[in-house]
Amino acid sequence: MKKTLAVVVLAGLMLTGCGNKQEATEPASAATAVATAAAKVTVPGVVGLTLDKATEQLEDLGFEVEAKDIVDGKSIVKKSNWQVISQDPAENAQAEEGSTVKLGVKSLEKIEAEKAAAEKAAADKAAAELAAAQKAAAEKAAADAAAAAQAAAEQAARDAAARQAVPVPAPAAPVAPAPAPAPAAPVAPAPAAVYYANCAAAKAAGAAPLYAGQPGYRPAMDGDSDGVACER
Repeated sequence: MKKTLAVVVLAGLMLTGCGNKQEATEPASAATAVATAAAKVTVPGVVGLTLDKATEQLEDLGFEVEAKDIVDGKSIVKKSNWQVISQDPAENAQAEEGSTVKLGVKSLEKIEAEKAAAEKAAADKAAAELAAAQKAAAEKAAADAAAAAQAAAEQAARDAAARQAVPVPAPAAPVAPAPAPAPAAPVAPAPAAVYYANCAAAKAAGAAPLYAGQPGYRPAMDGDSDGVACER
């Protein structure tokens, strides 16, 4: 009887212990789930940073960092010589604290080389565009000059044709010079002054009678003043 009672009591104690253990386990699991949910962290954006600064920022938030040269596959020795060009998880993603963020990196040397090449290509393109523009301008100027020369030639041809169409007036007939005036007839020299001392002299000279105005006529010889002297 005592043995039976002891077995019953022992069984009851065992059942009570199992129940307490189950009750203690359930709160612990819930606490773990809450802790796991609280361990999510926002991933910062580190693209564009050098690898050393990106690693420092991520590790400060509790992340692990895995970096890889995704261009040439080179080994990473000095983190400050590399730049982050991609990340996984992406910026602002939620990731568990302690998880790994994978970073794709490129060497700064290669970035500088690519930048120099891009600048050279841009300069070459600008030079080519400038040369093309100058060539086009020169060709246009030459075409304009040729067009102007052709227009001038055509105008000159039209002017020449217009001049040929206008009749040229015949030259005026030469005007005969006026005949020189005939030389004047020689004027007989005025007779020398004739003087008759008297009518007898006039008659002796055969000049009587003498009329007024005739050489040798003198009023003194015209006794009757009728304009005739030595009429008798």
